[in-house]
Order: sequence, then C-alpha cells, then structure tokens
Amino acid sequence: MDLIDEMKEILLKVGVEESVVKELSQYLPLAGHVLDSMAYTEFMVALEERYGIKLLDPEAAFIKSLSDIKKEILEKRS
Repeated sequence: MDLIDEMKEILLKVGVEESVVKELSQYLPLAGHVLDSMAYTEFMVALEERYGIKLLDPEAAFIKSLSDIKKEILEKRS
C-alpha cells in the first residue's frame, strides 16, 4: 500500500465518508473541501503519530493536499 492509500485509510478513520475518499484526487485541497478545521487537525495528528514526524507547524502551512503531505512525509523520513 502506498502513502496515498494509507492516508486515505486514515481519512476514513477520522470520519470522512467512504464515497468521498474513494473519489478523492491526491491533488485536491483537503481543508474546506473534504475536512473541516477540526477534522483536518485530527487527520494531521493521526499522520504525525503514524509516521513519527511533525506536520502541524508554521512551516507546514503550504500542505494542502494528499500529494503535498506525501512529499513532506518522504522528505522528513529520509
């Protein structure tokens, strides 16, 4: 399973409907489109716990989509 699929599984766990996750483009901004602010924070915290990296900081404000998050995870893990 690649990172995008893993993140989609986490989206399901934070309450995003399966039909939405199934059709979700990795380039669509999550905040305001797929997740409200509370769900976005919950999703980011779940990602931090899963991958052992810090995503919720001022430098990560550019993170908008699953593609952005994937890039950040890969950079921080290397």
